[in-house]
Amino acid sequence: MLRVTFVMEQHLGHQTYYQNLRRFIENEPRIKPTWIPVTYEEPGGVIEKIPLLPRHARGLLRGVQQVRGGLRQVPADLLFFNTQVPAALAGRLVNSKSNYVIATDLTPIQYDNMGAQYGHKPDKPGPLKAYKKRVNQALFRGAARVLPWSSWTRESLINDYGVNPARIEVIPPGVDLAAWRPDRSRSDEPMRILFVGGDFERKGGPLVVRAFKALPQGMAELHLVTRSQLPQTPGVTVYNNLVPNSPELIALYQNCGVFVLPTEAEAFGIAAVEACAAGLPVVATLTGGLVDIVTDDETGYFISAGDEAALIDRLQLLLKSPQLRYRLSAAARARRNTFRCKKERTATCRLLVQCCWV
Repeated sequence: MLRVTFVMEQHLGHQTYYQNLRRFIENEPRIKPTWIPVTYEEPGGVIEKIPLLPRHARGLLRGVQQVRGGLRQVPADLLFFNTQVPAALAGRLVNSKSNYVIATDLTPIQYDNMGAQYGHKPDKPGPLKAYKKRVNQALFRGAARVLPWSSWTRESLINDYGVNPARIEVIPPGVDLAAWRPDRSRSDEPMRILFVGGDFERKGGPLVVRAFKALPQGMAELHLVTRSQLPQTPGVTVYNNLVPNSPELIALYQNCGVFVLPTEAEAFGIAAVEACAAGLPVVATLTGGLVDIVTDDETGYFISAGDEAALIDRLQLLLKSPQLRYRLSAAARARRNTFRCKKERTATCRLLVQCCWV
């Protein structure tokens, strides 16, 4: 049996990825997994109580403690990191323990390029920036395999970091199709529009609200799942406490007819995968990993970032034609095979077994 230690960041969509992967790896007889969730915090911990230490520094120290402490406790034949960050925090333990694999939704250079939208300030050109790139380049090149979530990230690994294409395989996150499925009994009238985005501003939430207000009154509803507290608006329902993979969240997807994600920047977009699995047409921005999820005019539509007129046009088009919504819905559900957990698990397990012999 293959002993694999999974070191899993818990930020944003990575938490959903961790939950889905863990559920299915636990049932894989060829693998004995150990899980190290990396949260970068421990409420009430000693590190968190150090006075005058910036929050970023506390998170970094806690991350090092969680990663290195976890790796030292359990022997492993292979290490699996869901981003390169915990691999960097592991230091010399990366190469001293065993072979390792890195899965990632984006590269550091891609993150820097989207820094303004993510509230991230890239390092200025200089020794520190050059050093970080060398570290990341060494990690990516030294991995037995790199598993980007999208073709967009694959291109950056090759062009920006010089990773051998033979060591790269695109494996997008999967969803449980037994849970994420359409509800054909749902009513199509009024047209229910769903938006899911914790970061309301970056994900294009304000644009969605403005576009919704431009639709004929009473013909559509808007459902917003977000962390942000929003003012009450007629026809709009806000959900602040839904958690990933919860029955309540799945039921909301099943009760809606269209999914919108006009995000300003996006690494991947697991919510769009969930929408496809639930049989929802997706209207999204042509950015990041979304290019692999939506097929324009087949499972949904692409618009440019910030293009309010285009979003209104697509929503009006869908509003006027239930037949169009049905066609896109059926194609979206068929597309879900690309993102099913069984396929992800099979591909991942195959590579993990192979990597022990690299």
